[in-house]
Formats: sequence, structure tokens, C-alpha cells
Amino acid sequence: MSETRDKRRRTDLDAFVLALIDSGISTPYELQKMASLSPGATIPALERLLESGFVSQGKAGVRGRAAYKTTAAGRRFLKSAWRTLIDDGPSGDLDADLRVALLALWAGGARRLATDFLHQSAARKLESVATLEESTNQEPIVPLAIWYRRLRSSVAMAQLKGESAAALTMADALPKSLSGKLPPRKRTTR
Repeated sequence: MSETRDKRRRTDLDAFVLALIDSGISTPYELQKMASLSPGATIPALERLLESGFVSQGKAGVRGRAAYKTTAAGRRFLKSAWRTLIDDGPSGDLDADLRVALLALWAGGARRLATDFLHQSAARKLESVATLEESTNQEPIVPLAIWYRRLRSSVAMAQLKGESAAALTMADALPKSLSGKLPPRKRTTR
């Protein structure tokens, strides 16, 4: 993997894309349609995976779409990358944390580690709420600035609390394993 400031975030995305390819999703179009990953994120990830020798690219087929396949080096990377990401702890990005938890489940069969990881992610969000609450007590003198800070902090706290609750819901909803049939999808009412 290339050395970058956000190497960790790229590593979780690269490993997740690699796992999807290993699962049979082989083109950028399929990554977008089947896994809801944006081309803006997956195309650079695919380039990094190619550069690292973790995937090989087939010839362009229909509509110029090239299929990717996991190499032996890519499979070795998957066996170790998930554990490193788990050991590093949650990143603070809910999507990245979900990818890491799913990698732990898929590549390592480690449901308990995946669940614990999402619980840590939730706790980290709540710690951030406490930090925000402390910082809002130091108010500037200008009323406009006071209201701006208060409202921004209120929104940020609500968002962090929501993401914490979402991480806990995800932890509870993780399947026992990622093999076999998927359970029926729960219907939601609006």
C-alpha cells in the first residue's frame, strides 16, 4: 500500500474492496451496484490493489468493464489486514468501522472481536460528546458567536449520539458468520 496521511482509512477500504472481489464482485460497476461503494472511492482503491499486486485485472469486456481477481498475495493480505485494523481500534468514521467489523467476521470468522470493535466505536463517539460538552462551556463574548457555537455543538452531539447508537445496533445485528443464506430483510415503516 502507498504511504499516505490517511493510510489507515485507505487500508480498511482497500481490504474491504479486496474482500468483495474475493467474494465474486469483480468490477467497479458491481462494487457500486452491489455494495453501494462509490466509484470515486473504489477506483483509486483498485489502482492501489493493482499496484500492490493484491489483484490482477482481466481484459476489458462489455462496455469496457474490466474484471478483477484476487491474487495469492491479496489473499495473504486479507488474512492479516483485518486483525491489524481491529488491533488499531476504531477510527471514528462509522463506515470505516463497519468495514473493519465485517472484515473481522468475513476474513477471520471473529464475530466476538467484530462486535467488541463496534462497541468500542460507539463508546468513542460518546467520549467525543463529553469533550464537546466541555468545550461549549468556554463561550466567547459576542452573542452571534455564542449562538453559532451552541447550535453547531448541539448538532455535532446529536450526530455523535446517533452514530453511537447505530454502531451498537450494527454490533447486535452482525450475523453469526458471513457464509450461507442471508436472513430475510426486516421491513421498516416510515
